[in-house]
Amino acid sequence: MQKQQILVVDDDKEIARLLRGYLEKAGFDVLVAHDGRTAVHTLRREKPDLLVLDLMLPDMDGYDIARLVRQEETLRS
Repeated sequence: MQKQQILVVDDDKEIARLLRGYLEKAGFDVLVAHDGRTAVHTLRREKPDLLVLDLMLPDMDGYDIARLVRQEETLRS
């Protein structure tokens, strides 16, 4: 069975590192993005099962990314 994939989006690299560690230890495949642009690119390429999203990112508001995921059917897994 394939591992569930989670995309963690946080501009704080330490928080992203900690989340990645906890989630990998729990058996998930974890992808990390540190900005909105990279997050959207990763969403389009990988189609993760879950998105853990920081709301205050340097280049894009996390709410905008969430709206985009809801609007673009191609971004949903």
